[in-house]
Amino acid sequence: MVAAEDQGGPGGAGGVLRNRAFLALWSAQILSQVAANATTFALIVLVGEITKSNTSSSILILFAILPAVVLGVLAGVIVDRTDRKRVLVITNALRAAAVLPLLVLGQSVAAAYVVNFLVAAITVFFVPAESATIPAIVRKRDLLVANSLFTFTFNGAFLVGFIILAPLVIALSGYDALFIVIGAMFAGAALLCLTVPSVAAPAMKDHLGVRVAGAAVKQTLGGMGEAFTYLRGHPAVVWSLVYIALTYMLVAVAGALAPGFVREVLGLGEKNVIVLVGPAGVGVVVGLGALNAIGGRLEPTRAIGIGLLVTAGALMVLALERPLADVFRTATGPNEAFPFFVAVVSLTAFVFGIAYAFITVPSMTRLQSELHDDIRGRIFGVLNTLVSVFSFLPLLLVGPVADIYGVAPVFFGAAVTCIAAWAGGRASRRRSHMLPIA
Repeated sequence: MVAAEDQGGPGGAGGVLRNRAFLALWSAQILSQVAANATTFALIVLVGEITKSNTSSSILILFAILPAVVLGVLAGVIVDRTDRKRVLVITNALRAAAVLPLLVLGQSVAAAYVVNFLVAAITVFFVPAESATIPAIVRKRDLLVANSLFTFTFNGAFLVGFIILAPLVIALSGYDALFIVIGAMFAGAALLCLTVPSVAAPAMKDHLGVRVAGAAVKQTLGGMGEAFTYLRGHPAVVWSLVYIALTYMLVAVAGALAPGFVREVLGLGEKNVIVLVGPAGVGVVVGLGALNAIGGRLEPTRAIGIGLLVTAGALMVLALERPLADVFRTATGPNEAFPFFVAVVSLTAFVFGIAYAFITVPSMTRLQSELHDDIRGRIFGVLNTLVSVFSFLPLLLVGPVADIYGVAPVFFGAAVTCIAAWAGGRASRRRSHMLPIA
């Protein structure tokens, strides 16, 4: 395969959209992400309807995170030693099969936990393979456009899967029909990945031992050491990993608390989580459009800094919603207060979505442009593990805390974390004197 950097043709969106390998990978991402988000909606609503508990919702999300904590770095090592096309095809096919327990075991909390765990365990291998494939098939100068398109459809797929497909199919035909559609979409993504050129690992010939369990363990430890040695000398990459992991932690916490938030603060049923997540998804799309329009005029670290501070502000507003709702309902009655709080929550979620885009896209672009191909899979494996650790530990607490004290302390703590990440990255750049202050 011709190296992405050596390919001719126009740059920008036009060049990327003429790249057949990119189009195949992009289309597969759309199908698989729509399917994944539809699965998430169905499981969150199902568990929320059955248990009426924030803690049960947190456990559901924990089952999605646990595999990455255990397997994240191993996945990155294997991706660096394996044809990434093969990983993409196999993981999508396995995710198609992973939804079967929901059809065989029925609609129960146990089945929801099992499926969440299986899909997550497979996705641990899919994520670094997809992320490491993009720079192998796209020229370096087109990476920002390619990542913007992937992030755009990542969040567009959220809108389609979480807000349109899943609620519509459940309402018209029930959960079983939705799980059949989800399986078919994962299978379609696997077929699309078959058309992507092979992206062989640079060191594959020297690392055939990964096919043996003992050698795999040894190389995993070696891969971890290589990745962390690299990171010690590249603080900008470290902070990009931290920022991305932080955004995924916030998404995990929001997913765990969203059903309880709309139930307890707005007085709505769990299926109405779309009043919270829908505007957030639209906000991400708007944020991506703003980033593309701004282009190179906004330095990445400044965009990330703005995103972190705006996210902290949005979380502070959400933390105040419950006490304000109680005051307004006492003074005006529940019917009069309801439209006001729905509007405030939706607007805050919209702003949060814009800020999410300002953090994630520049951080991911910096990672993919600065990493060498022979270390890329391991670094993305570390990222997957970091995302999981950042999410796993808070989720052990947020469900019980929200059940006992409400959602306000959780949102306030998340806001403080965003401010700390902004301050930490700023201090690191000052010490290094390598990057402008955000």
